[in-house]
Amino acid sequence: MDHSQHILLVDDEIRFGETLKQILALSGYRVTIATCGREAVVLLDTHIFDLVLLDLELPDMYGYDVLDSIKENNRFLVAIMLTGNGSIEAAIQALRKGVYDYLKKPIDPDLLLKTIEKAIKHKQMEKALSASEERFKILADASWEGIIIHDQGILLDANQQFFNLFGYQREEMIGTNILEKIFPPQALTAISIRISNGEVGFHESMGLKKDGAPFPVETNSSCMEYHDRKVRVCAIRDISARIKAEQEKITLLEKLATANKIETLGLMAGSIAHDLNNILSGIVTYPEILLMQMDQDDKHRESIEFIRDAGKRAAAVVSDILTLARGTTAEKKICDLNTIIKNHLASIEQQTIISQFQGVRIETQFAEDLSNISCSEIHISKAVMNLLNNANEAIEKDGLIGVATSNRLLETPLHGYEHINAGQYVVLTISDNGPGIPEHTLNKIFEPFYSKKVMGRSGTGLGLAIVWRTVHDHNGYINVSSNTTGTTFELFFPATRKQKDEKPTAISMNAYKGHGETILIVDDQEGQRLIACNLLKELNYQACAVACGEAAVTYLQQNKADLVLLDMIMEPGMNGRETYEQILQTNPAQKVIIASGFSEDEEVKKIHELGAILFIKKPYTIAQIGIAIKQTLRQG
Repeated sequence: MDHSQHILLVDDEIRFGETLKQILALSGYRVTIATCGREAVVLLDTHIFDLVLLDLELPDMYGYDVLDSIKENNRFLVAIMLTGNGSIEAAIQALRKGVYDYLKKPIDPDLLLKTIEKAIKHKQMEKALSASEERFKILADASWEGIIIHDQGILLDANQQFFNLFGYQREEMIGTNILEKIFPPQALTAISIRISNGEVGFHESMGLKKDGAPFPVETNSSCMEYHDRKVRVCAIRDISARIKAEQEKITLLEKLATANKIETLGLMAGSIAHDLNNILSGIVTYPEILLMQMDQDDKHRESIEFIRDAGKRAAAVVSDILTLARGTTAEKKICDLNTIIKNHLASIEQQTIISQFQGVRIETQFAEDLSNISCSEIHISKAVMNLLNNANEAIEKDGLIGVATSNRLLETPLHGYEHINAGQYVVLTISDNGPGIPEHTLNKIFEPFYSKKVMGRSGTGLGLAIVWRTVHDHNGYINVSSNTTGTTFELFFPATRKQKDEKPTAISMNAYKGHGETILIVDDQEGQRLIACNLLKELNYQACAVACGEAAVTYLQQNKADLVLLDMIMEPGMNGRETYEQILQTNPAQKVIIASGFSEDEEVKKIHELGAILFIKKPYTIAQIGIAIKQTLRQG
């Protein structure tokens, strides 16, 4: 195909630019290369181009900022953005700047050529439309746009589409000042200034139909000779559908950006969960072993309990990240929200926060007749902690945080920050009198990693994302309102008439103890093998350990074990599922418990398909492993 169009390629990667130039040259395009934004601006000011290919991130500016330099000689120029490492948000900004489309590097040559052809054809149509007064007259009545000729607002002529667009009859408009009729006052001022300054070209504003209904329009105006006087000709288009489509496209891109963050978080969580939970096993388990050997009045007992509880909370954080990334729902029980909040306010974590924000007061107002909710207590407590942290840091110095609970019946849906269905709810309200959240960021505050806080003091930006996931995993809703006097978060949890679950009666450690049964521990981490051996010995089991699946299979071919405690991820040899399959070939009745620092995945599901088998997540407590062993040994 023979093209005569002149293309400006703006990219600081010289090899990439030369390669692209050769590809375009083979299709007949003339290509000029600029390696920075300033060079491109000079070329656009002194030469005429049909199309510009812009790298998103240039050494001296964003590519789309080059477009601000386009002069009248390039008014039909069309731009296509090339993105490499640029963010989705930057691509969205480029679309808002009027870029025709964007392509991701590495560039597909066929897609590039097709996109260029479509873009140039699009601009050629616009250029042809304004070529001459005669062409205007031919196309006017057939156009989908409203076309008018006016002199300082006095309508001289128009096509039928214009009258249909605004809902007027022809005789109502000809000879009258139409600008005051078809534009609202706030738009009319800007349009009047453009006319008085002789400005032409595209302009977006709001139009006004005869019945008073506003709608978005795009106008393209120019000057022409009409019956021996200079007048303005203007094409007016209803762009409601275009704006809706653009907004939908931008919304999809924003959702894609969020999805990418979630995917990144999932990969991160998956890669660290196993190793981190293995580390936490020692912090949780060894304190329990020490506590079993201590007297109740030992002076170190409280410190050891604190270490154990801190390890449990750290394990819950890892679980939270996995929950955020994968949407897994924690086990729930019937709880009193007031009790959860009071326990958190009295916790060591909250007292530490209070010491950091001594000028901030917390006032509470708890409903005495509050209904119960079905929830994961530790996750609700963490949501409260994150919201209080958020409020403290929003206030920064002196201020007030309000914490309140209430019963609320919604007889009709509530359309707030999100659509809240009708129903009976328990509502937690946390408010602050800080400076508020800017309106343009309010819809992003629950995105993972979206944070305006100080890194190192405020964490990773996951706090509100965890709140969002927690509330929705509990079939609840969030309503947020904010202005310059403060911010209010309302968490809606479905109420239940069920009675609160009583705390289980403490069971003597003797109930967990075995009778000398042999347990084979299979784990590739030496520290994990040592922890498990010590714990099982405390529970009166005979423990032996091997470091891989292959060694476990060999051991069981020569020895017997009443139960196998099997890790899932063991590298570089067989994983837990493969080891279990090999064990079943030797002894189909072998009892096994899966213990892993990772959450249940496809491999664990495959094991379940081979037979009934318990899964216990690291780090586990003495009670958890003791119960699991008892249950498994009783089977069969």
